Amino acid sequence: MTSKKIYLIVVFLTASIFSFGQGAIKGKITEASTNQPLPGASVFIKNSTKGTSTDLQGDFLINNIKAGSVELIVNYLGYESKTITVEVTDKTVKNVDINLSSIINQLSDVVISGNLQGQAKALNQQKSADNIKNVVAADQIGRFPDPNAAEALQRIPGVNIERDQGEGRYVLIRGLSPNFTNMNVNGEQIPSPEADVRFVALDAIPSDQLASMEISKTLTPDLDGDAIGGSVNLITRTAQSSKPSLNGTLVSGYNNLMGKFNGQGSINYGQRFLNNKLGIMINASYYSNNLGSDNWERDLDGSTDPANHRFELRDYELTRTRTGLSSTIDYKFNNRNEIYARTLYTRFTDREWRRTYYFNPGEEEIERSVKDRFEEQIIGSYNLGAKHTFNKFLLDYEVSFSDAYQNTPYDNEVTFIAGTSSSVGFNSSFPTLSSAEYMNNSLYEFDQLEMGDTYAKDQNLTGKFNVTVPYRTGKSDGAIKFGGKARSKTKSFTINANKFENLGGVPNLNEFEGGLRDEKFLNDKYKLAVNSDIGRVIKHFNQNPGMYELQVEDKTIDEALESYDATEDVAAAYLMARHQLKRLLLIGGVRYESTRVTYNSKEAVIDINGDLQEILPVKGGTTYDYLLPQFSLRYELTANTNIRAAATYSYARPNFSQIIPAQEANLQDRKVSVGNANLLPVTAANFDLLAEHYFGKVGIVSGGVFFKQLDDFIYSRTLFSQVYNNNPNILVDISQAQNGNQAKLIGAELAFHRNLSFLSDYLKTVSVYFNYTYTHSVATIQSRTADLSNPNAEEEIRLPGQAKNVGNVSLAFDYKRFSARGSANFNGEYLSEISETKDFDVYVKSRMQVDLNLSYALNKRARCFAEILNITNQPFEMFQGNKEVVIQREFYSFWTRLGVKIDLN
Repeated sequence: MTSKKIYLIVVFLTASIFSFGQGAIKGKITEASTNQPLPGASVFIKNSTKGTSTDLQGDFLINNIKAGSVELIVNYLGYESKTITVEVTDKTVKNVDINLSSIINQLSDVVISGNLQGQAKALNQQKSADNIKNVVAADQIGRFPDPNAAEALQRIPGVNIERDQGEGRYVLIRGLSPNFTNMNVNGEQIPSPEADVRFVALDAIPSDQLASMEISKTLTPDLDGDAIGGSVNLITRTAQSSKPSLNGTLVSGYNNLMGKFNGQGSINYGQRFLNNKLGIMINASYYSNNLGSDNWERDLDGSTDPANHRFELRDYELTRTRTGLSSTIDYKFNNRNEIYARTLYTRFTDREWRRTYYFNPGEEEIERSVKDRFEEQIIGSYNLGAKHTFNKFLLDYEVSFSDAYQNTPYDNEVTFIAGTSSSVGFNSSFPTLSSAEYMNNSLYEFDQLEMGDTYAKDQNLTGKFNVTVPYRTGKSDGAIKFGGKARSKTKSFTINANKFENLGGVPNLNEFEGGLRDEKFLNDKYKLAVNSDIGRVIKHFNQNPGMYELQVEDKTIDEALESYDATEDVAAAYLMARHQLKRLLLIGGVRYESTRVTYNSKEAVIDINGDLQEILPVKGGTTYDYLLPQFSLRYELTANTNIRAAATYSYARPNFSQIIPAQEANLQDRKVSVGNANLLPVTAANFDLLAEHYFGKVGIVSGGVFFKQLDDFIYSRTLFSQVYNNNPNILVDISQAQNGNQAKLIGAELAFHRNLSFLSDYLKTVSVYFNYTYTHSVATIQSRTADLSNPNAEEEIRLPGQAKNVGNVSLAFDYKRFSARGSANFNGEYLSEISETKDFDVYVKSRMQVDLNLSYALNKRARCFAEILNITNQPFEMFQGNKEVVIQREFYSFWTRLGVKIDLN
């Protein structure tokens, strides 16, 4: 342990000499009719600065209260305020439970009040939060057609998502790529099941397993410091009442493109026992989805001449399942001590069939391939912790274990090639294709059969504690908070790669035909002949192994260069103060984080003839330390109006695949990625200013600006047509992560959400939800025209992943038992990949998806609903260099869901 760490610990322990107050008030704020907790309620003592807000379970604690009679005031948006008198005694904790009555139910003719009450919970948590935060409650999640966590988060201001096969997968916050987003479950980071990245694909997590979702856009010292864009916290459900809660959902759906059905079911049960001391909550869900896409792609191959561009048709068919299990057990010994155990388990499977045509006019070749892959992702999070209220301080601590796996037991692909000419014209949104014999399967000779499997593992073991010491200075109240954390991560990736070529006698494609002939691919633009049945190819391989030759050298190189194992140890400590000066709340402090990474991989040495000479082990590592100051304030102009400001410092670690000096080669796609052992973390100074006003009958209008200055930002650079492993016959595009110099990001956020009854009584059934975020960035990198004569030349680019415009708009109609909501989500274009020159930079085009949700309450316990997603069949599109050079258009059509939700309370 370094002297610096010892010094910090001594400072933290010294802070515990602050004295605790004479008495305390602890209690729970609940909704009167349902007895459900009200998180984010404002609870304060009249004529003082003493106060707090309730947590997710509706609990609150106010310390350091002099003995005597005090008036306790409780405020909550959408509910009537309440004032009660409490007698406080020296050195005791007075327990008070308070019920509030909703004013939402007083809206005549509107009985679907659960929607507004869910919004009220989220808005109250935002209003009372110490930092700039957005919250989505479970009731809100259910009002949008969002089956996974990523798609639910896209409704939040400043949030963009990356999609895979039309489904939301990765979260981008405030115009920054997923690398800058910290993912947590119940307050602790979760590992990524993917081998090459740190961030987590949230399509693996069912949204119906969650009680709420939080995005912290500014940090306080008690939060992990490795979050530049923001920190996402997914919170599982907790039992709230002695009355049993049993809820279920049954859903069926239809995918128009595939002509297949999908289904979903979920159930959750919760109840408190032993005079509310013991709480048990169990949740389970399962979702099966048949989906696919029709896709065309263009490969420029580093050439501006369209005659040299390659053209590809891709037909995807997928079956995805999503299983979620979660539970929470908590026990409250008394009003001073409680323990809890929380678990979340998700399993995501993806079976993919991909059928392709690959037209190569320059070499007068056409490739046909079929891929059959099964992938399984598992994420588990297990937390065990406790909270204690002592006479002079508060203590909470937790140990957690989380693991993530990505298992691909088989990844098989077969390729056939025909020496057939073709020509492609790229002058329209659907390129014109001319080839006399591309449909004749007898012309396609066997090229190669690839059969492999991979296994990635990532595990975190974490221990942490927090101590809060209340104090009072004059007429002001505050608290000193300090704590520490240690996290040990192990991450590994193994691969088994077998590639077989024709040793002689393998039949042509027509002998392995299977599947459907598609005469109307991409809405009747192209025709696809029957492709190969990969199962028949593998059967022939097993029966005739002498016809196939294993490429031993390729296997050895690929397995050596892609496999690795790594460890990462993180030690953190923080000290912060929270001080209330009448309407002004000040929070400031510092966080120290130390990271040590070690890794083991291999290097392939290729001789002058392009042959494998030897495989050498490679060991390495890096260590970095950061001192992260964090300051923020909140000023209450009125009871429902806040001004917030923050100045924080944070960073983002590189992905493991970026720093490990290995490479991943896909010679069929002619793409190779190479690690960079000298890569540095990205650091950022962040400045935020936000004004927000909350409407009494549930609603918000807010606006703010933010600025980020990033140093050593990471970007991916591509070099085209490079010789692979000293073999002049193999030219590939090589990508490597590099550090840029400095980047600046400035942005503005606007949000409005309100029922329109304030305009006219006739509009009391209509509500509007709107948010918009604008970002602009300038990043400096080494110029791509730099050479030996001018090696320090620089150029400016946009930050990769930064979308200039992101927004949501939703119009809802609620009348008696019926509810309808139309929503549109807009993602602006962004730079995806930096290439050798600007002409070949890759961009993702802007996209707007329109969805519709209809709901009808059969009674107080049952509701049926219908959802239509991607009504306008918006494609995923990419362009290279400029918008006229489109390189991908992928279509998904629309899909529907029809179901019923039942509450058996």
